Amino acid sequence: MRGPNDPQHRMLVTTSRMPFAVDEIHKLGETGADVTAADTFAASPGSHSRGARRHIEVPAPTQRTEDFITAILDALDRYEITWLLPMFEEVFFLAAHRERLAAGRGDLELFFPSFDTLAKVHDKVTFAALCRDLGLPVAESITATSDDELVAAVGHWDSWFARAAFGRGGLDVATNAGPLAGETGVDEIHPTPDDPWLVQQYLTGVDRCSWSVVHHGEVVLHSCYEHPLAIDNRGGIVFESVDSPESLETARTVARELDWHGQLSFDYLKTDDGVHHMVECNPRPTAGCTVATADEFATALFDPGELVVVPAGRKKAIKAAVLRDVLKHPSHFRADVSAARGATGVYDQHRDHLPLLYSALSLQHVLHYREELGIDRNKREQLMAAQFFDVSWDGSAIA
Repeated sequence: MRGPNDPQHRMLVTTSRMPFAVDEIHKLGETGADVTAADTFAASPGSHSRGARRHIEVPAPTQRTEDFITAILDALDRYEITWLLPMFEEVFFLAAHRERLAAGRGDLELFFPSFDTLAKVHDKVTFAALCRDLGLPVAESITATSDDELVAAVGHWDSWFARAAFGRGGLDVATNAGPLAGETGVDEIHPTPDDPWLVQQYLTGVDRCSWSVVHHGEVVLHSCYEHPLAIDNRGGIVFESVDSPESLETARTVARELDWHGQLSFDYLKTDDGVHHMVECNPRPTAGCTVATADEFATALFDPGELVVVPAGRKKAIKAAVLRDVLKHPSHFRADVSAARGATGVYDQHRDHLPLLYSALSLQHVLHYREELGIDRNKREQLMAAQFFDVSWDGSAIA
């Protein structure tokens, strides 16, 4: 394989708004790759990183799939792209059209698995079944496909936690325990066979996540991290690497079983006995990439050798989100400062500060989201949901 500074590494990075996209774009540019950043709106923070040579605006894959694929095909040819690196659930739309993307482009690396492989781990119901088949720890669960089945399922345990099979980012959840208890009522949820919900016993413990770079079933770079601080008890905004042989073994087991090729991430619930219970799979990058160095990431992509595991103690933060939490909840000041102490920024990296500015300017996307879906401006989920509404996949057939 060629090194990271080879001019043939011409990258197209899609959904550049995501914090891990900002980080990976910065790292790729730092190590010499030619990066084209793409998203559905011009103010996407990652599109304005110094790591991107150029940026383009593309149609929304969720609402305008064919137009999105056409735009991607045009970008692949116009910029002579050799690597397509998706950052979020647009990967499903790309994978569904994999043959079109690959046709006549023998030097193009599509760094993501087939659609069927992606779908198997994205659906929480089939993912839980896969974990059981592989002997991985996963909480007992009941799948509800109707209102009556949901009521019966939540009555199975004194404390329960329910999630939509295709929900993401801490959205589409309900529980009667913990910090999110009662935020969503059972009467507000209406499962169907096409949109099932998974109900499990509520477990207490520490949330952990992992991220891996995988080549044809072999993990070459791995990190496991905790988030000492989360936004509204949902998505993490401070990330600290930890030692976790359990998460590495999990990543290797799943990657080898599915012959995974691409980036692969998992969420776990670590109970007091040290068991890492499987929660969900994110078939894409997550914040774990932020605690890897630029050289570690570039080597894992372009010149993988022996396995590299990110050591414990590295810390990154989305500082604007930390500030938001302090301003919104002044009583959190001491805890927030303690959680973020020693962390370097995701959006504000060395000589690369425009993503931080555009993270504020991109709030226009929240306004567009409100208009698109008519969401209540006071709903706590809105900032998270606004990240996803035009690049998410809900299990529906893709044309």
